[in-house]
Amino acid sequence: MKRKGLIIAAVLVLLLGCAGVGAWAAGNYGTQADPLVAMSYLEEVLQPKLEREFDSALEDAVEGVGAQAGAFESISLSASSVSLSGGTELVCLTSGAVCTGTLIDATAGGVLNAGGSLAANHLYIVSDASAVLSGEGEVLIRGAYSTSEA
Repeated sequence: MKRKGLIIAAVLVLLLGCAGVGAWAAGNYGTQADPLVAMSYLEEVLQPKLEREFDSALEDAVEGVGAQAGAFESISLSASSVSLSGGTELVCLTSGAVCTGTLIDATAGGVLNAGGSLAANHLYIVSDASAVLSGEGEVLIRGAYSTSEA
């Protein structure tokens, strides 16, 4: 019986010691005299660095938007083919262009399947992940594209 009482007393002393250390640690971190992070570091180092990174990222984003969100660009298909990304819009100014991917004909309210000829003065939207536009004629393109010589 004495042994059991001794073990209980030892456990209670250990628990009280742990609780005391925990209370001391909780009360002594991040005080006014000893903060976790100095306010001067936040104001003089971290904030200007974050502002520079944000401004740089914003400038990069604005530069990258360019043709993708801006006005239509005119492309002549007679000497080149054009690779189009999904979501790119195009208006065929003259008949004769052919596309390898599926296009949504927003003007007629239909679908132009791969290999179909584009109608003049129709707005098309590329529905595939990528498509290649070739043939003859002039098109206006808004969105992500790249040209290659035929």
